[in-house]
Amino acid sequence: MVMNDNAVPEPVAATAAPTGDRATLQKDSLSWGHVALLSLAGCGPAAVIALNLQFMGQFAGLALVFAFILVWPAILLFMNSLAEFSRHVTSAGGLYAYNLRTWGAKFGFVYGWTFMGAYMVLAAAGFAVFGGWLAEWLLSQFSIDIPWWLITLVALAAVTVLSMLGITESMRTSLVLIGVSVAVILALALWIIFTGGDSGGSGFSVEPLLPGGAGTLGWAGIGLAMTYGVLSHAGIEEGTTLSEEVKNPKKNVGKGLWLVATILPAFYILVSYAMVHGYGIAKIEDFGLDPAPLQTIALHYWGEVGLGIVVIAAIISILGFSQAGYLAGTRVMFTLGRDHVLPKWLGLSSRRHTPANASIAMGVVCLVLGIPLGLMVGPFNVWGYFGFLVGIFFLVSYIVTNIAIVVFARRQGFFKPIRHGVLPILAALIFVYPLYSSLWPIPPGEYAILPWVYVAWVLIGVVLLIVTAKRRPEVLNRMMEDETKW
Repeated sequence: MVMNDNAVPEPVAATAAPTGDRATLQKDSLSWGHVALLSLAGCGPAAVIALNLQFMGQFAGLALVFAFILVWPAILLFMNSLAEFSRHVTSAGGLYAYNLRTWGAKFGFVYGWTFMGAYMVLAAAGFAVFGGWLAEWLLSQFSIDIPWWLITLVALAAVTVLSMLGITESMRTSLVLIGVSVAVILALALWIIFTGGDSGGSGFSVEPLLPGGAGTLGWAGIGLAMTYGVLSHAGIEEGTTLSEEVKNPKKNVGKGLWLVATILPAFYILVSYAMVHGYGIAKIEDFGLDPAPLQTIALHYWGEVGLGIVVIAAIISILGFSQAGYLAGTRVMFTLGRDHVLPKWLGLSSRRHTPANASIAMGVVCLVLGIPLGLMVGPFNVWGYFGFLVGIFFLVSYIVTNIAIVVFARRQGFFKPIRHGVLPILAALIFVYPLYSSLWPIPPGEYAILPWVYVAWVLIGVVLLIVTAKRRPEVLNRMMEDETKW
């Protein structure tokens, strides 16, 4: 596919649109802290511990901690790329806008389509598993039997209303959800460390910090675990979608991103190390087969009451990252509508300067994607399948974006060999390994189908591009022109 347009306009930061313009968001309403919060909420740290460690343990055994260690440098390097982009491109489209401005309208069209798809799948899976977790907890603890899909539907409706009311209302909710959940999981991890874990206070092993703990799959297993390690950070870029609403975005977007990229991977490494020891080094095979290792550990160390606290924290975090993915996906959808890639009514903002139409559309999409699949395979399995698929989506997106900053910086004349050359390429190379491991050898069972689902989604985007270029060629021209206004 040839998707590179020669004429790329100079970067122009977002400016306030005239009063009454229905295509603007709440300018200067947020700070760098909100950027950090959305990126943190988008990852859902407590939800990651509850949902991803089991799959990482299946592939990498004890070395699941080592997989997190390998991912950390890539995340830091990736933040360098995003921070540099945010200084020159200000758009609610986030990574879509960065790649559009770098590669041109044709590539940007397809990239925007796939990037929006990633957020759709991420949010849909999150809301489905949220319904499943909450329904099971209510049934087991209080004998209250509420269908999981009904809980999912109510959560989606609530999040949609908050999104239509305004970003600050949604962010206040995210702050509470993330703060409580992270505090509980961190407290459990520290409790395990201070009590000695499975070693009974006799010290901790360095084996989880080394590749030798991967077991029979070796480095292939580590690569697959890294896919879920990247998935654990998927959403960290969501703060870039607030660019049009943040004060001094050229400075504050990067500031918020750097904060999260520094503390979040450290949180994962510390907590996963504690969880492995808390479960038992000698029982790592059981860890990978346990459908809920976090609950097993919480029950062992904190009893029934502690288990309830941990489960509530996990449920809260799942809702938090689902909401964050929904908010980011809504803003990408809004930008694509504003650029006329999607129906233009999606790019209209309400009188409150919120992406109301895109919010409703995102809610419907999450409903259509999450509930039917959950009814077929169960809400918990939705995350296993969708999570693997989302990992592929984001790995490709991150690789392309790291390469894009090299091209963009050279074209715009601010290229520095280390910052805009060596570091982004190194990040891309690190991300290539888990992507390769996800595709070869072909994953077992249903996982073998998921890479083809990604390919099919990309091909649909290409077909839409061809149809649009033939029937509405003005759309591709307007995409570049419109993005320079924001």
